[in-house]
Amino acid sequence: MEKRIGIGLGIIFLIIFCGYVNAADVAKVKSTIIIDHNCTDISKIPMQWIEAAKAKIKLHYAHTSHGGQILVGMEKIVKSEPGYSFIRKNKGLPATTNSLAIFDGQENDTYITPEKYWASDAGRKATQNVLDHNPEINLSMWSWCCQQNGNSEETVQKYLEAMDVFERANPGVIFIYMTGNAQANSRNRYARNEQIRNYCKANQKILFDFADLDCWYDGRQHLIGGIPVEHPRYKGNEAAHTTRESCEMKGRAFWWMMARLAGWEGK
Repeated sequence: MEKRIGIGLGIIFLIIFCGYVNAADVAKVKSTIIIDHNCTDISKIPMQWIEAAKAKIKLHYAHTSHGGQILVGMEKIVKSEPGYSFIRKNKGLPATTNSLAIFDGQENDTYITPEKYWASDAGRKATQNVLDHNPEINLSMWSWCCQQNGNSEETVQKYLEAMDVFERANPGVIFIYMTGNAQANSRNRYARNEQIRNYCKANQKILFDFADLDCWYDGRQHLIGGIPVEHPRYKGNEAAHTTRESCEMKGRAFWWMMARLAGWEGK
C-alpha cells in the first residue's frame, strides 16, 4: 500500500514538475535566433508549435507607431487563419488560455519611446513594474521608431547595455532585441542596425530584424548605393507608415519567432 502511495505521489510530482518545465521553456533559450526575411513562410510551421506558443508565451510589447506594424500584420493574418489568434490589452495582460496574450504598452501609457522603456531611470522603472506586477510575462520586446537614423554608436551601446541589465534582473524573461526600420536611405541607420545584429550574434540573443524585413520582396533585397533600404513595394501609408503587405510580412515573421521560442527548431 505504501509503495502504491509512493508511486502515486511520484506520478503527481512528475506531472507537476514536467508541467513547470514546459511552461518555463520560453525562458530557457540559450542560442542566437535571428528573425528576418527568411522567416515569413508560416505554412512551414507545424500548428502544434503555434498552439504551444499561445499556451506558453505571455508577451509584453512596448512600441510607438512603427512597431504597430507587427500588430496590424497579425490582425490581417488571423482574419484568414483563425488558428493564429491573439488578444492584446492596453496597459495590461489579457486573461486568455487559447490565444497569445499581449500586454500592449506600459502600465500608464501605450506610446512608448526609448525614454519610456530603457533610456531613462523612469522608463526602466516602468518596464520593471510591468514585469513585477505581471509575473506570468516571460517575453518582453520594444520597437524602435525612426531613432536609428540619427542614433550614435554610444546611444545604441546604451540600449544594448540596458537590455543586458534587464536580462540579468529578470532571468525568467526573454528580452527581444530589434533593429530599427529601413525606410531612410542612411548609412548611419544601417551601421547602427548592424551594431545590434553583431551584438546579438556574438552574445546569443533573440533578434527581430525589422529592418531586414523592410528590404526584401520576392527573394530580392532592395539596395541604394549598397545600403539595404525599404523595398519600393512597401512604400505607402496604409497602416503604421507602410503598406498592409509589409505589415503582414512582419506579422508572419513574428509568429515564426513565437514558434521558435515555444520550442520549434525552424526546420
